[in-house]
Amino acid sequence: MGPITSLRDIFSALRRRFWLILLICVIGAPLALLYALNLPRVYEATAVIQIESPRIAADLAGGSASGQIAAAQLDLIQQQLLSRDQLVAVIEEFDLFSAVPSMTERVGLLRGSIRIVRLIDPAQSSRPDTQPTGLIITLSMGDPQKAADVANHFVNTIVAEAEARSAARTDRTLAFLMAEEARVGLVIAEIEDRIAAYRQANVDSLPEGVTSQRDRLLRLNEQLIALDREILELDSDRDRLRAEEVERQMTLLMQQRDLILAGISTTEAAIDAAPTVERELGALNRQLEQLVAEFTVLTTRRTEAATTQRLENQDEAARFEVLETAIAPEYPISTSRRNVAIAGGIAVLGLALGLALALEVLNPVIRTAAQLEKELGVQPVIVVPYLRSRHARRRRRLLLAIVASGLAVVGAAIAWLGGWLNSLGRVRAPIPVTTGQ
Repeated sequence: MGPITSLRDIFSALRRRFWLILLICVIGAPLALLYALNLPRVYEATAVIQIESPRIAADLAGGSASGQIAAAQLDLIQQQLLSRDQLVAVIEEFDLFSAVPSMTERVGLLRGSIRIVRLIDPAQSSRPDTQPTGLIITLSMGDPQKAADVANHFVNTIVAEAEARSAARTDRTLAFLMAEEARVGLVIAEIEDRIAAYRQANVDSLPEGVTSQRDRLLRLNEQLIALDREILELDSDRDRLRAEEVERQMTLLMQQRDLILAGISTTEAAIDAAPTVERELGALNRQLEQLVAEFTVLTTRRTEAATTQRLENQDEAARFEVLETAIAPEYPISTSRRNVAIAGGIAVLGLALGLALALEVLNPVIRTAAQLEKELGVQPVIVVPYLRSRHARRRRRLLLAIVASGLAVVGAAIAWLGGWLNSLGRVRAPIPVTTGQ
């Protein structure tokens, strides 16, 4: 068994190790206080942005004019906001983390101090097309005023970037639709000119004229038969008529016959070309119909884009609104320095007491008659007390006075530092922060 077997032994051991306990407390307490004083204070400033829905109903404004701000747009804005160039500009503007020499580390510190949370209706969070209703931007920094200023800077940047992106997207969409509408209109006019020219060049082979061409071919064939009959009759009457008269009439009949044959040839060519003309004309008409349908869609979308532009110019479309600006927080979110100092003092005292008891356990010496009787079962005959000389007693009193004075000085210093910390906290923190829900 060891030398500590009762509560009285514990108190005796602590009394014997008083100087060691005192030394550890005198050294450790200031170190704990210094550590607490050097702990950085972290202040958190919060700003809230509300994403307002369009004020005009979707069935009145058109599909493109009433759309919500897409989550993809928020992703693009957030990516641009947290890009290196943007963060470097903010660091230089507000002189952030000036104690850190590396710009890369400063960018990492600023990026880690930003937290952006989207506000989404919990009842619709499972839907893939759920649109956020707001954003919470939180900045954590050692300076409360800078935290509020940087948070408000990011809020203003997000609002301005969202408005600029929305206006630019609408303008580009409207310009593209107007250009496409003009292009398709020109193509339609060109196709119409081609159809008119083709119909004029193939007027005899048009589908609606094929029946008349066949009737004409029938009449020409009848005329050719009649003319051949007259030629045969004239040839049979050659003996009864003068040769000059026969020759003259024969020449006229042959000329008429040639004309009829030419008409028949032309009509047959027109009839034979009718399928090709119909196929080509049908292809042109189908192309024209497709262009007209495309032109109709472009006109509808251009009208919707123009409506969207007017709504955005009048602040009637979906937009960002600053619901709460960031204000300098009054209290830090980090652990209180006073609590850290108290915990450190308690830890130092516990370490000192534990070390003193451990040294007693490691050095099991029998110091009293009760310990001797308990350990060996032998009752001592006589106990010689330890007597100090007058010089030793005087030196002991002097050391106690010096230790008491030192403890008084350390206590006064701790009290002064605590009051200084409290006054510093009251001066640096003007207003409590408001957190948006």
